[in-house]
Amino acid sequence: MEYRCVQCGFRIKTLFVQYSPGNIRLMKCVNCKAVADEYIECELMIVLIDLILHKPKAYRHVLFNVLNHERTHFQGLLWKSLVGFLVLDAYRSLLVKRPEEEWGTSMSISSFFWIYRKMLMDVFLGNYMFLCSFLFAIRSLLKTSAQFSRFGSFHLQ
Repeated sequence: MEYRCVQCGFRIKTLFVQYSPGNIRLMKCVNCKAVADEYIECELMIVLIDLILHKPKAYRHVLFNVLNHERTHFQGLLWKSLVGFLVLDAYRSLLVKRPEEEWGTSMSISSFFWIYRKMLMDVFLGNYMFLCSFLFAIRSLLKTSAQFSRFGSFHLQ
């Protein structure tokens, strides 16, 4: 696995040298001469706090030096995240759109699942339409940008 410096993003071979258990030496980056990844010695909570604070070094540490891209199945993770998002969005829509007086004790499990299924389809179609319109807008903007760059820049005289 190839690692990267969290300071500059330069590729390095190893992050540390282990002399004995518990005795390591962090490697320095050849490009920027700084410690390649100081997050190796940090606890997980500090890394999470830096991720919440949107520090680029923390993101580089997690994406390049922690995750193994050969073992991680990103497509499966994407599908699981999509299903989880749709289910939680349907539940949110169900709670927002349903008035309080309709939530009685006489509501059966089958009617709840029927309403939830209807809400899930509404959320799925709404997100699908948003995604299609977003991709169409991006495609048309890229097409317009490509046509503009083909004709070159216009100079006012």
